[in-house]
Amino acid sequence: MNFREFSAAHRSAIEDCLRAQTAPVAVPSLRAAMDHLLGLGKLFRPLMALAVARACGHADIPALIPSVTPLELIHTFTLIHDDLPCMDDASLRRGVPAVHIAFDEALAVLAGDALANYAYLQLASVANGLGSERRMALIASAARATHLVVEGQVLDLEGELRSLSLDELINLHRCKTGALFSTTCEFGAILAGSPPERISEMGELGREIGLAFQIRDDLLSLSSTDSEMGKTLATDLERNKSTFPRLLGVEGAEAHLGSLLAGIAERIRGMQLAEPDVLLDIAEAAGRRSH
Repeated sequence: MNFREFSAAHRSAIEDCLRAQTAPVAVPSLRAAMDHLLGLGKLFRPLMALAVARACGHADIPALIPSVTPLELIHTFTLIHDDLPCMDDASLRRGVPAVHIAFDEALAVLAGDALANYAYLQLASVANGLGSERRMALIASAARATHLVVEGQVLDLEGELRSLSLDELINLHRCKTGALFSTTCEFGAILAGSPPERISEMGELGREIGLAFQIRDDLLSLSSTDSEMGKTLATDLERNKSTFPRLLGVEGAEAHLGSLLAGIAERIRGMQLAEPDVLLDIAEAAGRRSH
């Protein structure tokens, strides 16, 4: 099975679960702002968590969906806040107006806050049959990642004031982008009942996949349009941000990405996983996608 087939099998159920998880929000305007971007993206993170669980030998993938959709709630919160005028000041996201454009800035801030909170509420309360130890492991993993995303955003803002070295740029994106991919892979391993060493191994793998995702994002920002990508692309150039093509050149960034993806594939194959096919394909897709 490849990533496309895996996504087709599970995407609809993920979308339904996302809508159900925000349904209890009582204030209509807040719920509308929270739902504005949900389900419009690639759903990379919940799908990757499911792919990791499958790779680790878990058989009942649909049963895990309520436990992985909080990853998309957290990711959407980070996108809403990233687009704010005080951050990247982007007007387009996932092919629609950014939340602060479609609603207003104050509601966008609150919608992001509410999505993050609802993610943890779901992890704490969803009827997923998990014991308290495994449930707490998911919450701790998500909390660590959310904090690292915030640290990465601070480094990103501070990086607008100067040129970053390659090591600094890699560290920034291992936080801002890689941390959520890391917890995504940890989620899959935790849900599959894997031992601590495998969970840690998957977290390291996720960081590298997140870095590949970011390098590809930087390259696409130079070769694609806002409409193709579904988001505002010019903000990095306008804010004089360091990017991988800017530091390495386009060919250098492509070469760095190719080496990274080869290492990721080798690492996955070396793990002796039960069903690695979808995980291999989704990791490759993260670094080779066209939008």
